[in-house]
Amino acid sequence: MPGGRPTVYRQEYLEIARHACMLGATNDGLAERFDVSVRTIGTWIATIPEFSDAVKAGRHVADEAVVSALFARATGMEHRMTKVFCHDGQPVTATYTVELPPDVRACIFWLRNRRPQQWRENRPNVDAAAEEQSWREFEEACARAGLPPPRERADVSDGDAAVADMAQRLDVHL
Repeated sequence: MPGGRPTVYRQEYLEIARHACMLGATNDGLAERFDVSVRTIGTWIATIPEFSDAVKAGRHVADEAVVSALFARATGMEHRMTKVFCHDGQPVTATYTVELPPDVRACIFWLRNRRPQQWRENRPNVDAAAEEQSWREFEEACARAGLPPPRERADVSDGDAAVADMAQRLDVHL
């Protein structure tokens, strides 16, 4: 017979935990809701498989909703809105669609998390030999395409000017 204090866990906590986690509850929030310590919630998750599954299922739903909203914000979206006006003393309802452009911060956040090697803020410096090889390949590609060779190799710290110069030489409008 196990010793220690009896658990306050009840079977109805499964559905409460699942719904709370669907709404974004953390272990702290669950502990507050059930009037137990955060450590107790961790113990329940570790030792009661049904409770753990309920918490995971609820958090999965919440995470998917956030992913969907972030993706919509990063790629742009249409949002239906309703506005109520007063005309001749009578309320008039107008429904219209607002087009929201892509949000650059959402794009950056998405890419830094989905493709950290390419989009993290502090990328490692490029190896000089690899950079030289890239330039050779670029010069060869210019020659094959019948384009004049690049005039000079831009300093990495002057990246925006290098991109603009390259776009001008390739007749690309940014």
